[in-house]
Amino acid sequence: MKKNYIVVDVESDGPIIGLNSMVCFGAVILEPGLNRTFYGQTKPISHIFNPEALAISGFTREEHEAFPA
Repeated sequence: MKKNYIVVDVESDGPIIGLNSMVCFGAVILEPGLNRTFYGQTKPISHIFNPEALAISGFTREEHEAFPA
């Protein structure tokens, strides 16, 4: 039976789940070529965010607020 390994990463605009928001997330199946991937973006769930944490994602607050639902 072949095993598949999946790596998942999440960027957020702060450290507190439920208070801060997930910005984007991605996943990749570890196999030659790394061709099977997924990426998504989410709107903020609150107006509370840490500018330094958001900066790690590479998006501005205005860009984050414009993401699809």
